[in-house]
This record gives sequence, structure tokens and C-alpha cells, in this order.
Amino acid sequence: MVTWENTFDEVARARPRVAILPIGSIEQHSHHLPLATDYLIAQALGRLIAERLDDCYLLPALPFSCSHEHGDFAGTVWLRPATLAAVIEDLVGSLGQHGITRVALVVAHGGNWIIKPTVRELNLARTGVRVIFTTPGLSGAEQGALAELHAGADETSLLLHLRPELVKLGARRPDFAPRQGREFLDYVGMAALSPAGLWGAPGRASAAEGARLLEQAASRAAEYIRDTLEEMDRLLEAGPEVAG
Repeated sequence: MVTWENTFDEVARARPRVAILPIGSIEQHSHHLPLATDYLIAQALGRLIAERLDDCYLLPALPFSCSHEHGDFAGTVWLRPATLAAVIEDLVGSLGQHGITRVALVVAHGGNWIIKPTVRELNLARTGVRVIFTTPGLSGAEQGALAELHAGADETSLLLHLRPELVKLGARRPDFAPRQGREFLDYVGMAALSPAGLWGAPGRASAAEGARLLEQAASRAAEYIRDTLEEMDRLLEAGPEVAG
């Protein structure tokens, strides 16, 4: 594994097969978690995945992505979907110039819907690049009696494990999930659904659970990246079968 901490000649000698690009966000995470929650998780997850894959180039996590639904809360910043798509396209293009044509996006923020069509366009343009994405399962159900969607037990556990000094446990609001479904984030934004910016149960969090979640997610994501790129190679090298 090589990273942005290496020199250019070290990366050139390593000739990594795959680039790992984690994608986080800078957005509100209620009163008890930092704005950088998704960014910190993406950075940690990316490194664990890269260590498991070994033959790769780990890029620093993108701190900014599509967080418009949290825009009513101070400190939240976001990119337009078209901007995020353009950033991904530019990064994939620059990696390709150095012979790294396989890129895995590790997405740690759920609002980045633009990534799927971006990946599809990059792959189906048939330029030789192979781009995949994974959104590791770091949270539980998205709806239900007390869903885990934002700043709840899972994200609080992860931050208690990664950066406990940034977690303000005394500022936690009572566990809460709105009765509406996740699609209402697109219709009215988070503040109208949860004035505290919370959708989950931070009261259930623990550092031990955070460590377990992170290791589990990294193992699953590394396996998915390895298997998916191998299957893409097999399918594309075999060529299409044209029906007669």
C-alpha cells in the first residue's frame, strides 16, 4: 500500500493496481458529534480497507460532498451533485494518466446519490477505466421504531472509538427518529424532521461497538472491492456474447 504520505517515485515503483478514494462530508451531526463525523469515518475506513487490499494507492478522503439536506444547520457545507460528479471524473482521469485505471470509491455519506450514475457513465464509456463504489454498512435500519440514520448509536460509537475527545456525551439529545421516511430529507430537509439534527439512538453507543463496526465494515468492503474488480476483469476480458 502507498498513500499521499509517500513520494511520487515510491508510488511509481509500487505500481498500485487500485486507487481507494474515501468520500466523507462536513455536515451537522446533532449536538454531540463533530461536523467532520463522516469525513473522519471515511478516512479511517479507507485506511483499513487499503491495508487489507495491500496493492493499492490510498487517497485522502474527500471532506466535501452532497449535504444540502443538512444546510439549515450552521457549519454544514456541500457540493452540488454535478460538482461532485465532476470532481470524481477529474480524479479518475488523473489517476488513469499514471496507469491506475481501477478506482474504488468508499462512500461514508448516504446523501451522495449522484455517485451511482457517475460510476455508470465512467464504466460504460469504455475508456478502459474500471470504477466501482461501496457504501459499507455502518448503520442499521433506515426506518422503523428507532431507526439508525444520522448521529445515532452507530456513528456515535464509531466516533467514541476513533476520536472520543470530540464526542460531547453531555450534549446528547434523547434518542429520536421521525415518523416520516428517509425520502422526506429530499422534500423538507433534516431540520424540519428533527430540529436537533438527530435520527437514531446515541444513548446506545459504545466505543467497543464502534471498533467492531469499523472492522466489520472494512472487511466486507475490502472483500467486495477485490471480488467485484476480479469479476469485472473476467467479464470484460471474455467480451460480449452477441445473440445470433
